[in-house]
Amino acid sequence: MGNCGLYINSSSEQLTKEATSRHNIKIVPNNTVLLSFKLTVGRVAITDGEMATNEAIAHFKTDKKEITEYLYCYLKSFNYQTMGSTSSIATAVNSKIIKGMPFIIPTDSELKQFHNIAKPIFDKIKENQHEIEKLSSIRDALLPKLMSGEIDVSELDI
Repeated sequence: MGNCGLYINSSSEQLTKEATSRHNIKIVPNNTVLLSFKLTVGRVAITDGEMATNEAIAHFKTDKKEITEYLYCYLKSFNYQTMGSTSSIATAVNSKIIKGMPFIIPTDSELKQFHNIAKPIFDKIKENQHEIEKLSSIRDALLPKLMSGEIDVSELDI
């Protein structure tokens, strides 16, 4: 979750579908708020597609679709230093502490108002993240070819 931005759709480590079914790994649904609570306490993201996580990631999913953006903002601004024990390495929080976190939940009307304002902004951020991923992929494919001379652009009139 280190460099994913607001939305996460991949990670540096992958599991095959066979491994997830054989070992009964829980698949996190799309649009679920994730919270890292070991070593990198307080990193927050929203899933962009289904994915598996490790035991250091808490999943926040409800049937109330209007709460996702609020929940992301709430968890992003939460002071995690007040929750965990500090070791010589880092602040550590366990799942029991996460389950006991205090949550301030607005009324349904307030949630809907916030959702109506925040959802288009979050959608635009997701769209921008997808565009950045595509452009980065194109850059990563073309740059080595340009540098090696495999692609010659010297004759282009720009």
